[in-house]
Amino acid sequence: MIQADKAYFRTANVLTFLNRLISITRMSEQWVTAQIKQKGDSKCIP
Repeated sequence: MIQADKAYFRTANVLTFLNRLISITRMSEQWVTAQIKQKGDSKCIP
């Protein structure tokens, strides 16, 4: 149920995020891990 006065968000599962990036970029896990940066409360790829 969605309420108009509240914001909902889903936190990304980092392991799933890593696996998806590895499969998309076809790079090693070490390379992908090195590219992920912390931005505020979330992780991202610049």
